[in-house]
Amino acid sequence: MAELVAKLNEMMASEWACVRTLRRAESVCDDPGQLEVIKRVRKDCSVNCVSLANIIRGLGGRPTDVPSARFSLKLADETLADCLDLAQCAQEHIVAEIDLVIDESEMRPWRDPLALVRELHVVDTRWLKSAIVS
Repeated sequence: MAELVAKLNEMMASEWACVRTLRRAESVCDDPGQLEVIKRVRKDCSVNCVSLANIIRGLGGRPTDVPSARFSLKLADETLADCLDLAQCAQEHIVAEIDLVIDESEMRPWRDPLALVRELHVVDTRWLKSAIVS
C-alpha cells in the first residue's frame, strides 16, 4: 500500500508541476484564445490535484507536494511553446502512470475518480495541442 501511495504522490507532484508550468504560460501568452485554453487546462490540473489527494487519503496515506524534478524545470528563456510542451509531457506522463496503477486491487474503490483524472488529461492534452498549433 505504501508503494502505491508513493506512486500517487509522485503523480500529484507532476500534477502540481503542470499547474505551475501553466501559470508561467499564462504570464507569457498574449493571445486571448490560447489564454482561455491554458486557464481551462490549469484549472483541470488543480482539480486533479484535489482528486489525487483524496485518493491518497482514502488509501491511508498522506498527500505531499514534493516538487517533481522531471517537470519543474524552468528554462532561462522559456517561451510559451516551451511551457505548453512541458505541461503536455507532464500530462502524458500522468496518463501513463495511471495506466500502471489503476488495475491494482487496492485501487478498486478509487478507480472511478482516478479514471476521471486520466480522462481529463487525455482531453486537456488535445486542448494544449490545439493551443500550440494556434
